[in-house]
Amino acid sequence: MKEIAGNERFSQPAEANLVLHRALDGKDDLLASIPSIPAVMQSLLDELDQPADTVNLLRVAEIIGHDETLAAQCLRMANSALFSRRGPETESLRGAVRTLGIARTREIALSCGLMRVMPASMKGLDPVVFWKHSLACAIIARKLARSVGFGDPDKAYLAGLLHDIGYIVNLIVFPQQTQAAIKKAEHEGRFVEEVELSDLGFTHCQSGELLARRWKLAEALVEVILRHHNAATSVVNPGLVAIVALADRLCRASDLGLGYVDACNPMQGWDADWRLLTEHCPLAAEITWDAFVKETEAYTEEIHKLVSAMYKGR
Repeated sequence: MKEIAGNERFSQPAEANLVLHRALDGKDDLLASIPSIPAVMQSLLDELDQPADTVNLLRVAEIIGHDETLAAQCLRMANSALFSRRGPETESLRGAVRTLGIARTREIALSCGLMRVMPASMKGLDPVVFWKHSLACAIIARKLARSVGFGDPDKAYLAGLLHDIGYIVNLIVFPQQTQAAIKKAEHEGRFVEEVELSDLGFTHCQSGELLARRWKLAEALVEVILRHHNAATSVVNPGLVAIVALADRLCRASDLGLGYVDACNPMQGWDADWRLLTEHCPLAAEITWDAFVKETEAYTEEIHKLVSAMYKGR
């Protein structure tokens, strides 16, 4: 392990991967029990990935209608104070999609689909807290991507949403050890990855890579999941990894982490990630990290409201 600023530690992926694969021996049934993203979500995302001016809202509404949970979520969000305008309540799915817009509908579909992968009764990590962190990281990653001229802000959003999926593997396959590690990190105010590495021998980053490959995610997303706490080692898309790494730090320092406060400020040690970002996104040199953080503070409360609205009642 290599110690870095902020008392966080980089794991050695090769060693941790070896320990993980040894730990997984004989646990194939548990791994197989982790579901993929629901098929209806994939159909919807395929439809929404078309150019905005060609998306068929009627077709989108029809697909959403096949999933009661997603339909209810879209209607509730469309009629929430965050999106609704004065007037009668939106009752049709087509009207909800029109109110929310293509981008927001895509986000809700992704979030709903991914939330189902983690059982609601999972001990050790509140699913609502987990997905609030993931969604907040996605929103801030997209904001940062746009600010520094990253070519695909939507990819940054998706990467932020998926970056911590390794917790799903660890909590399902290694429940007792993972719960103990999270509890220890919370009690001591330590960075979870540091405790995972010392107590389990691997982290949610290695577990996340394994799940990402089972889901056949793009290589750039796999790299984010594996290296978002070690951006300096990324090679496929270092700019994207740096964006998510910085967004993750900001969330953990803004009461949008995993439900507890790190004793060591997550914002310490940000400079290495920012330097990496400026190398791959030249527009980052025209702003400062401090300026971005200050700008983000202005809508952090809005993010809290959004994630609370999206996960209300879950």
